Amino acid sequence: MRHEPTRRVTEVVEILAVAREPVSTTALARTLGASRTTLHAVVSELHARGWAEKAADGWIAGTALRTLARALGAEPDLARNARPALDTVVDRTGVAAAALQLRGDVVEVVDVVRGGVRTSSSSSAMPTGHTIPLRAPFVRDVAARLPAARREQWLGDGALPEAARARLEVVLPQVTRRGWSVDRLTPARRELLRMADALESSGVGPLVRDRVSELFAELSAIDVLDAELTERSDLAVFSVSAPVLGPGGVAVGSIAATPGRRMTGRAVIRTIEAVTGAAADVTARLGAITPAAPPPPARLRPMSP
Repeated sequence: MRHEPTRRVTEVVEILAVAREPVSTTALARTLGASRTTLHAVVSELHARGWAEKAADGWIAGTALRTLARALGAEPDLARNARPALDTVVDRTGVAAAALQLRGDVVEVVDVVRGGVRTSSSSSAMPTGHTIPLRAPFVRDVAARLPAARREQWLGDGALPEAARARLEVVLPQVTRRGWSVDRLTPARRELLRMADALESSGVGPLVRDRVSELFAELSAIDVLDAELTERSDLAVFSVSAPVLGPGGVAVGSIAATPGRRMTGRAVIRTIEAVTGAAADVTARLGAITPAAPPPPARLRPMSP
C-alpha cells in the first residue's frame, strides 16, 4: 500500500535531481497532479533539510542532495567493470576469480567467474554477496593501499594473537611494496570457511562472527613472505589478490583468484601475474588513475634457497 506523502517527497526529489534549471511550485503541481499547497509544504521541508534550495525562478537541488549524488557517483562500479578482467584470469590460470569491493567496514564479493579443474570446491566459500571484515589480518592487499589513519584502524580492529601480530608486521610492508597478497589454506581454515558460510546464511549475531574471525587469524599462516615463494615451493593457497585503486592510489576493492588447493610455486607465480595484471586493467577501466604496470616476473621469483 502506497504512502501518499512519502510518494510526493520522492517524486519531488527525483525531479530536482535531474532538473537543469529551477522548477517552480506551479510546474511541480502541474507535472505531479498535486495541489500547490501540498507541494509547497514538501519543498519547504526539503529546503529545511538541505535537499532543496530556493532560486530566483523556483527550486533547485540543495547541498545535501548534491552531496549525496556526488558520493553515489564516486563509488566505483566493480560489478560492471571487472568481468573482462575476471575472464582473463580464468583463461590464463584455470582458477575461479572474483571482484571484491570495499564498502564501509567490509569488503564484498560483487562478481565471480567460475574456474575449471584447477579450482577446488572450497572456492565456493566466496560467492557473490560474501563479505570479509575490514580488520587485520584480512584483505591485506586492500589495507596496504588505504590512507594511514584507516590502515591503523584496520590493524587496531583485529584481535590478533601476539604471534600473528609479529608476523603481520613483517608481511604488510612486503604486501605494500609488491602489490599482491596470498591467503594460505590450512585444514583448520577449510573447516572454518564452511562454518563461516553457515553462520552468514543463518543470520547469527556479530559476536559469534567476530569470534570466527579471530579463529581465522589464529589458525592461518598469514600470507607468503618474499623468501618463502620460489618456483619449487609447495603451498596450500586459498586466494591470491591484488588491489583495485581509485583516486590518489587508494584501494577501492580487489581482484582475487581462489584456487583453494595446493599449488607449486611456479603456479602461484603465474596466478600472481594474472591477478596483478587484472587489477591494473580494472583500475584503468574505472578511469580513476593511471595504473602502474604489474610487477615483472623477475620480481616475483625470489632466489631459490
